[in-house]
Amino acid sequence: MKWGIALNVRDTISKTVDKSVIVDRGGLDQIWVTDFPALRYAPAVTAAVAERTSECRIGVGLISPLLYSSSHIVQFMTTLIKSHGERFDLLLGPGDRHALESTGIVVSPREILDRMKQALAEIKEGLSEADLEAQVLVGAQGPKMIEISLKADGVLLNYTDLEMAKWATNQLGDTMTDFQIGLFPPAFIGTCEKFSDNLSISHSAAMVALGLGKVAANQFGMSESLGEARSLLKKRRKIDADVIAALGEDILKRFGFCGSVGQLQEYVRKLEGIGYTNVVFGPPIGLSRKGVENLVLARTQ
Repeated sequence: MKWGIALNVRDTISKTVDKSVIVDRGGLDQIWVTDFPALRYAPAVTAAVAERTSECRIGVGLISPLLYSSSHIVQFMTTLIKSHGERFDLLLGPGDRHALESTGIVVSPREILDRMKQALAEIKEGLSEADLEAQVLVGAQGPKMIEISLKADGVLLNYTDLEMAKWATNQLGDTMTDFQIGLFPPAFIGTCEKFSDNLSISHSAAMVALGLGKVAANQFGMSESLGEARSLLKKRRKIDADVIAALGEDILKRFGFCGSVGQLQEYVRKLEGIGYTNVVFGPPIGLSRKGVENLVLARTQ
């Protein structure tokens, strides 16, 4: 099982690089430099990370084809690979809907799927024509995006709960033996006696939960609870304490991992047991140096 971590959410470039060095020296397998959209342009941050690391593979993404053209994505991947070697991967996905809306991008679900299919095909073709080695993965949650991922080199599924994670792998059906099946859960290592009292993990879990599509929401009996929280979010225009409270403790726990080093190790073993090949731990674990150090400890202990 490969372990990765997502960085570049709120940090300066120097802080992201500092954390990347800890990851690189600490035995983790992957660093993912996010842009969904993030505050700082991911390819530039990725280049800085590559300068200071040598062991980890580096992923660029989640990168949204709603923000960047296929030719632009191929161009920056080409620059990274030619400058720093073939150690880069790419994660494509629509991006967080609320973050995209803040940039003025509002598109229909149908258009999102069409843009994703087109971008995936164009980017894979562009990298192949340039004779460049890079794995292209798709970030997915619902069945339609999971189906699109089958044309990629792998998928990172935006789930945490093991029941949901198993359901998502069942949606994939039979895949090629080298197809990567990864999970991308919000994560926090520490005490979580009451999940919702930890604002950092509950906010990240709420963001993922509120993005859940109709099919999955119906599958897991969450439509009503999510509907109430979404209505409140529409009024507030941000995920605040009341939106988090509307989701409730039980739902929040299903969309984010919060526990000890030992509990995280056991969680990863269970993921491997149901067919996952890699896991990328998302915010808030990468927001602090201590969180990164705790993940390295969990990997090496």
